[in-house]
Amino acid sequence: MLLAFISLLLSACCVNPILAASPDVQGSSLTEGQESDAIASLKKAIEQDPKEVRAYLDLATAYMRKNDAVSADAILRQAVAANPNSIDAHLALGDLRLISGKLNDAEAEYKEALDIQPESDMLHLKLGGFYQIVHKWAEAEATYQRWAALKPADEKPKLALGDFYVIMGQGDKALAAYEQARAINPTVAREKIIEYYLDAKKPDEAERLVKELLAKNTKDGAGRFYQARLLMARGKPSDAIEVLQGVLKDDPKSARAHHLLGLAFAEKNELARARMELTEAVKLAPNSSQARTALAQVFLAEHAFDQAIEQAQAAIRLNARNLLAAVILGDAYLRKGKPDKAKQVYEALAKAAPKESLSHYKLGVIARMDKHDARALAEFEQALQLNPNAIEPLAQIVEIHVAQGKLKEARERVARQLEASPENLLVRNLLGLLWVASKDTDRAEAEFKRAIDINPTYTPSYMNLADLYQRAGKLDKAIKEYEAALAQNASLLSAHVLLGAIYEQRKAYDKARAHYETALKVNPTFGPAANNLAWLIGKHGGDLDTAITYAQIAREQLPEDPQVADTLGWLYYRKKSNLKAVALLKEAADKLPGNPIVLYHYGMAEHQSGNAAAAKTLLQSSLKLSDTYPGAEEAKKVLATL
Repeated sequence: MLLAFISLLLSACCVNPILAASPDVQGSSLTEGQESDAIASLKKAIEQDPKEVRAYLDLATAYMRKNDAVSADAILRQAVAANPNSIDAHLALGDLRLISGKLNDAEAEYKEALDIQPESDMLHLKLGGFYQIVHKWAEAEATYQRWAALKPADEKPKLALGDFYVIMGQGDKALAAYEQARAINPTVAREKIIEYYLDAKKPDEAERLVKELLAKNTKDGAGRFYQARLLMARGKPSDAIEVLQGVLKDDPKSARAHHLLGLAFAEKNELARARMELTEAVKLAPNSSQARTALAQVFLAEHAFDQAIEQAQAAIRLNARNLLAAVILGDAYLRKGKPDKAKQVYEALAKAAPKESLSHYKLGVIARMDKHDARALAEFEQALQLNPNAIEPLAQIVEIHVAQGKLKEARERVARQLEASPENLLVRNLLGLLWVASKDTDRAEAEFKRAIDINPTYTPSYMNLADLYQRAGKLDKAIKEYEAALAQNASLLSAHVLLGAIYEQRKAYDKARAHYETALKVNPTFGPAANNLAWLIGKHGGDLDTAITYAQIAREQLPEDPQVADTLGWLYYRKKSNLKAVALLKEAADKLPGNPIVLYHYGMAEHQSGNAAAAKTLLQSSLKLSDTYPGAEEAKKVLATL
């Protein structure tokens, strides 16, 4: 594994490997005879001129094509012996030793090359990149620092040092290095600093620098790119898309613009367009670990698990510290039904990043799947120890206790977590939900209100409180909380649908319809809103074709939902499309055999289709369950005729 990992990573290092074939030995289509002739020719060239380093490198490459690393190593040692001051010879031997797993020998060759040319920028990058590949982080840092000390008036080592600190997650040090580079060259480090501020979620500081770029030239490609990143950071993906499309019109080969455009489409859940843009970004920048990670994430969302695995693995090869790619890889294996491989990934992640909580959380999830609750609890507790503010492991602990009938233990565990994280509104909401489950509405209400006090912009707190009031029949209070949630986020789909349902219950049908339609303006394919709007239109004398269109949208999004099948089936019944109606209503009744209204709908469809026996059985069954549901009187009238 190490050899394959290193050989693939060489191309991602700061400097490409020296071992590249010349035209004499390029291509893998040489026959064995032609390969032998090429080797003989190169040996003769070396005999004629032992100082011709390129001949040694080409011969070593020819041996590597034959999988003869021993001969390749021998010929490169000859090259170094004959040309002790040849940088290319030392680097080629170093690359071969690296590929062969002889890390100490590789390091010695790279250091020897740097001793020969101590002021070479390329060789400092080469040695620093080697140390990063083999996870010698302190040595990598020291290499870049020595380079910076050697060239105090050169911005390049400062930029390299800043990039290293970014990889290490040391943002403050990265910013300091970039600022030093900017002091030397005011232009060259600006983009690095902008990226730092954006990654650090400091958009105001980034905006100041972006404005400097655009003030000089409103068409500046970098300025518009970062303008789009700012829009993304502020939750405006549609505006970002418009800017990026303009950037790509001027520069269609901009890998980073395609990458960001893909992220913007993904933010809007337009996965096909996101995949297209990210695929182009990877094509243009195949060594971008971030682009491959984003593409893997889209593939995972599309349930294309093999492609997600492929891209995540490539991203990890390009950056061994890419934790997100490792998580995506594990998740893809898990969702593909390969928990053992997923477990291996998460265990490796836990070793590589022992202070990260996510790997322990994922291992806990796998333990739960294996029905090992004790092991799962241990992993979730470890995750919380590393990150007391994480809600996911705490929620899993609660689920285990509740499933075991230990509701009190669940509440006590959440209460203890509040002691460690008293201002965590997510934990407050979780405790509120447990009080709801315990039927203590006063304490539940208090927790939800406390969560709102902590952060008045967090909409789930309002939604939980509104649901509590709605369950208690306090509809005016429920409406108030749903409207408060919408005041924070007017695009909150669930709030619109739940408000619509309350207004429908109150026979305020115009208000109900307005909320369903608003939800569909936000997301034209939101199934619950489409289903409810279809039912409302069909029930209250609206255009049946319009209602069916909405119901079909809901059916496309929620193909397994029996309530949606019931809505569409009943609308087809109203249109006298009997075959479609019967098929859909049978599906709904099979899934909801205890729902009298669904049985009534199915019975009426069978009656309209001329199947009197089935209609009689179904209508009788519906009335046994309830004789007061809407439509019960009509069911009785039809039964009287059968």
